[in-house]
Amino acid sequence: NDNMKKNFFLIIVILGFNCQSQDIKGSWKVISYEDEIAYFNKSKDSISYKDSSRKNEADNFKKMSDLLIFPITYVFDDKGNYTMNFPMMDIVKGKYQLDKSNHKLILIDEEGKKDELSYLFRNELLFIEMEMENGFIKLGFKRN
Repeated sequence: NDNMKKNFFLIIVILGFNCQSQDIKGSWKVISYEDEIAYFNKSKDSISYKDSSRKNEADNFKKMSDLLIFPITYVFDDKGNYTMNFPMMDIVKGKYQLDKSNHKLILIDEEGKKDELSYLFRNELLFIEMEMENGFIKLGFKRN
């Protein structure tokens, strides 16, 4: 029984460390954008096309993305509040929750609109994926 307690304690410690490395608190800046047409990496300034028949569409979007996507920052505090700073529009504020078991980031804005987004941490980066009517959008974030 003592052994079980020790093991349980170890598991808690290990999980605790795991959660530390996957902590969403802080300020995050968009560095990559991916959808069913293309993948842009802002930090490497690279683009790769998944659907070459829509290359023009992707190129036009890449030009706009410097204004529309890459200036966005998200800030998550330790009280469950988030702020999305979007220079072209406005600041969006609300509450957030992390559902770690289902890898869901739940955002509820001030108007009560709720978004459930899939998230993933990889190599110190945070990826958030949104399901769209005709595909998906996946944003990569790096700590500011």
